[in-house]
Amino acid sequence: MRIAMFTDSYTPYVSGVVRSIQRFSRGLTTMGHTVYIFAPGYGKSDSDGIHSEAAQIFRFYSVPAPTFPDFSIPIPITIKAEKLIRSLEIEVIHTHSPFMTGSLGATLAKRTELPLVFTHHTLYHEYTHYVPAPQTLAKQVCVRYLQRYCRKCDHIIAPTPLIKKLIIDLYAAPGPISILPSGIEVNQYSQYSQAENRWLHERFSIDDQSRILLTVGRLNHEKNPQLVLEAFANLRPHERDLHLVFVGEGREHEILAKQAEDHGFAERVHFTGILDAADVIQCYCSADLFLFASETETQGLVTAEAMAGRLPVVAVRSTGSSDLVIHGHNGYLTAPDASEMARYAAKILEDAELYQSLAANSQKTAADYSVEATCQKLVDIYRSAGAL
Repeated sequence: MRIAMFTDSYTPYVSGVVRSIQRFSRGLTTMGHTVYIFAPGYGKSDSDGIHSEAAQIFRFYSVPAPTFPDFSIPIPITIKAEKLIRSLEIEVIHTHSPFMTGSLGATLAKRTELPLVFTHHTLYHEYTHYVPAPQTLAKQVCVRYLQRYCRKCDHIIAPTPLIKKLIIDLYAAPGPISILPSGIEVNQYSQYSQAENRWLHERFSIDDQSRILLTVGRLNHEKNPQLVLEAFANLRPHERDLHLVFVGEGREHEILAKQAEDHGFAERVHFTGILDAADVIQCYCSADLFLFASETETQGLVTAEAMAGRLPVVAVRSTGSSDLVIHGHNGYLTAPDASEMARYAAKILEDAELYQSLAANSQKTAADYSVEATCQKLVDIYRSAGAL
């Protein structure tokens, strides 16, 4: 099968959506399919052509987003696109955004009479704070746009049951909707032994006896990293010999560092910046507990990744985390409250038997999200939408 994927973000930009596309591309290619990715350009940092995920990349001219300069907005205006889709003998168009490239993908699907599959990755109406407009109006416009876009699709993919419900209730989507989470390359974790891994300890000169709390994601408002820091403060790290590691980068890095200094434990809070995939896995496998505070995730891919690293999870109850974290089985769900998050974290860290039980169950949960299983389901979706 020859597949064209359209996305408003891609490497070198780092996000859960980008990782999802990369993993599906690698998995589909391994199965013998051909994947082409249509994505924004990021200037000299692009590395076009054949990537490690074995997909060919076509870049659109892009400009930095005025309210979020790290994000590039593609300008997918080209008279060659339809001719290219035909010359590549594409059999299905899969959009990973409903906006810039997603709009072009929908138009090309209609013109070439190809099936259109759309993955609803993000709670788009929760990100309108990046739009310089009144928020109530911006959210209404966003929802109405999604309603129209969903009606163009032959098949919609929701990462979780809760997102499927949202698509039905909020967008009144008429077409078939399948639940398909992003896959995890579980086999990559087996080479790192959590019992012996000291990657984070060595990187930040942390004593081997100290426990490490980990969180992964952009350090921006919608990911709520300040709640994690406040939960850490509630744990009294001076007394418990704890460290906190933020993996990722974003606008709130300096704010978080300053708050850690104000709390008096700056030496126990560490920032890795953006890491490559292998080093992120090392982080999971050398930490002791995963904290996640975002309420805007559709599936919380990093939570599943943490579970693959055998980490118990304490996460704020949200659309993404609630489908992965089973309260008392592989972690705990909390309100967006720092003291509650800290209380559950302490409960896990102070009970060795509970810790081992939660860790083992986390690893079992992650096994259900293997790339091999999810890619086969994706191919079945393509065929049900009309692809040959």
